[in-house]
Amino acid sequence: MSVTVRLTPLCSDRIDGVDSVEVEGTTVGVVLERLTARHPTLAPLVWSGPGAVNPVMVVFLNQRQLSEAIRDTPVADGDEIAIVPAIEGG
Repeated sequence: MSVTVRLTPLCSDRIDGVDSVEVEGTTVGVVLERLTARHPTLAPLVWSGPGAVNPVMVVFLNQRQLSEAIRDTPVADGDEIAIVPAIEGG
């Protein structure tokens, strides 16, 4: 299943300004693992340790904030994941 991962400037700046990436996976965790395997410079932003999503990042699936069981949340073809810093000023 192909999922679009949307990235804020904090993340996209680490991968040459790319603000979205298509990634295959069946759960949010698998998608994030494949994203960071493809773009290792994102790993410190996405992960706080082995398998633990960084608590300073908020993960959304189809504009719905995920708070529990982020890694195990299933995704479907065409879904969209957004990774956003928990505090983003403007």
